[in-house]
Amino acid sequence: MEVPQSERVDEVDLFLSQQDGQIQRPKGPSCRHPARQKCTNCLPLDPFDEEYLKDKDIKHMSFHAHVRKLLGSHGKGTTLKKPLENLRCSLKPNCDAHKPFPKGICTKCKPQVVTLNRQKFRHVDNIQIENQELVNQFLDYWRLSGHQRVGYLIGQYQTHLEVPLGIKATVAAIYEPPQHCREDGIEFLEDKNAKIVDKLLEMLGLQRVGWIFTDCWTAARAEGTVHYTRHKDSFFLSAEECITAGMLQNSHPNITDYSMDRHYGSKFVTVVASGDESMHVNFHGYQVSNQCAAMVEADILCPTLYTPELAYIRETPLSETHYITDVQYSEKNEYGAEVLKNGRPLPVEYLLVDVPAGMPKEPHYTFHAANNTRKFHVENRQAIGQIQGGANLTQYSGEFSTNQFLELATNFHFLLYLMTNEMQQISDEWVKRLCEAVKAQDRGAAMDWAQECEDWHQLMAMAHANDGGGHDDIPVIPGAEPYEGSGGGGSGGATWNCSHCTFQNEASSRDCSMCGLPASD
Repeated sequence: MEVPQSERVDEVDLFLSQQDGQIQRPKGPSCRHPARQKCTNCLPLDPFDEEYLKDKDIKHMSFHAHVRKLLGSHGKGTTLKKPLENLRCSLKPNCDAHKPFPKGICTKCKPQVVTLNRQKFRHVDNIQIENQELVNQFLDYWRLSGHQRVGYLIGQYQTHLEVPLGIKATVAAIYEPPQHCREDGIEFLEDKNAKIVDKLLEMLGLQRVGWIFTDCWTAARAEGTVHYTRHKDSFFLSAEECITAGMLQNSHPNITDYSMDRHYGSKFVTVVASGDESMHVNFHGYQVSNQCAAMVEADILCPTLYTPELAYIRETPLSETHYITDVQYSEKNEYGAEVLKNGRPLPVEYLLVDVPAGMPKEPHYTFHAANNTRKFHVENRQAIGQIQGGANLTQYSGEFSTNQFLELATNFHFLLYLMTNEMQQISDEWVKRLCEAVKAQDRGAAMDWAQECEDWHQLMAMAHANDGGGHDDIPVIPGAEPYEGSGGGGSGGATWNCSHCTFQNEASSRDCSMCGLPASD
């Protein structure tokens, strides 16, 4: 039985665990030895070497470098040892030494006092958005409505060569779930298609690698500028956003064989689209620390009312069985001495790990970029009048010729629509076959799919019938066989297209099998 993707170790982790991770150094001018020998000036460095990371301006070591440091390994990684232990901020359940809490508690089931430390490593070292058009399409919602927007980052994890044993999250698309958007915030709504989205991602060999949200406030509309609101003198992520990020990281755990629990932390990233120093929209990446995620899981962390840069440890349990452990952090007092302070409140900067985010010099396109003519609407944008199917589907498909069906189908939102539309959903088997053609960029396979998939023909017929326009001209279904006449006793296999609903009928039928109307002369 195949292991679900959510329970598999990522390929990038399997690859990095087999690398020696050593940082090679060439023979320098101070070396006084033959070429095949090494000295202290040219010996390879460990991937966690602090001086090297500081010299390269790398603020955090990578996750696999952190594991090597714990293992004390100078060669390839090994999973025989389990050096990673998850932090627990809640009571250990089913302790057999006493009655259940609050009637009993012991040192075995009671969590330790949490002393917050800035995390020295990060699970993801870079966030790479494939191209500008991808985020422009996402930002269009805010531009058209003035309301904020949230989406899931779709992509994969790959090696990041600029950091020793590094990992980058590559973003190929943005899925926008059902949500209630306001000028000053966003509310997630129930997503009935969540499992279908994950099924499509499995077919495409992709996954959810993070989430993105806007926090944009127009400064001068004519100049296209936005206010610079997030900086070191205000906040980078609010406490409420940290809690949401912690919840999402907990729901997307990092599967690893280096932990007895077989999971440790998360590679799920957070990206904020907001104004920068130049008052233009920029993208800033973060993760919350494993300590923050553990406190969120134990439900002991909550936001403050008027100070977004401060979080607060609950004082009142949510129920009689809810245990709240003590949380503290260290801070320098007026004399420069380190003192411990209670986590009521606590600065969210102790919970953050920043992750560089940007775009490559040469844009990459896993999915074809949308433009003014070839634009298939993004899902769940009914609030701004962008509705998938009908006129949008016929207009979008009409921009491609019959032999361009591969370009038509290389669109994440289009593929998702095939599985979620309410007119004629395409079966999983057919969608999987189309996804294989898209992944391989196999034009012949895509054209064969378009000709052979009856559900696709049916969907296009319904779309033409419901696009609100006239149908005096017989439209062409992208990828389908061309019109072959009106069927007056022709040879076997001849068909005719209904001029009312465009359904393709057998030559022997006098009335349309779809709408029941007679054939036009």
